[in-house]
Amino acid sequence: MTRLTYRQDKISEHDIAERVRLHMPLARKIAWQMHGRVRDLFEIEDLIQIGMTTLVEAAQRFQDTGEASFGTYASVRVRGALVDHLRSHLAMTRTAVQRRNRIESAELAVRQRGEDPTDVNIMMKELGISLVEYRAWRDQIVPVTGRSLDEIYDDHSVWFADDGPTPESALIDDETRQKLVENLKKLNEREALVLQLYYVEELNLEEIGEVMSVTVGRVSQIKKSALSHLRKNMIESA
Repeated sequence: MTRLTYRQDKISEHDIAERVRLHMPLARKIAWQMHGRVRDLFEIEDLIQIGMTTLVEAAQRFQDTGEASFGTYASVRVRGALVDHLRSHLAMTRTAVQRRNRIESAELAVRQRGEDPTDVNIMMKELGISLVEYRAWRDQIVPVTGRSLDEIYDDHSVWFADDGPTPESALIDDETRQKLVENLKKLNEREALVLQLYYVEELNLEEIGEVMSVTVGRVSQIKKSALSHLRKNMIESA
């Protein structure tokens, strides 16, 4: 078997930046695909963050030897990181996941009040549970390992530069955009999700069907219905 080797030649920051920028949709797509199987237990934002973090690390490490494209390499790395994360956390019961989320929400609320979330008494009061229960909840939580996106984020790095429209150009069609946002909120949950996955996350109909656990035909029906309702709402609000 031929082994893939990666040289340790120095790579320019520009090349790394381009790898990350061009493959962000790929990382998001893989995260959405994985989320379709475990959406009751994991937040999509968490999976996307893991995917993006892994993508940046892959871009830093990859060396083009002609044996494998970066897209292939990145796909393997991102999917592998997500599978490892899911495996390490699926051992937790659904109750444990809910308790972890409640503790995280409580910690956020305590911080926002300027209090110390490491103070057990404050946390017990915020959660409305006893010391015994609090300790039991903590014991159930599996610590999340790995680096967060915040740890590798750099305000001055071109990897995260915003190449979208400027505020000035965005204001030109702000009224239409606002109407679109308001009318999107009028769609039911399934219709809104299909449009999100298709137009924003750029998943195809088959991939959306996998995420939603429905047939491709059903996805097509929902998409058609969503667009019909959206057009009608836009016309009525014009």
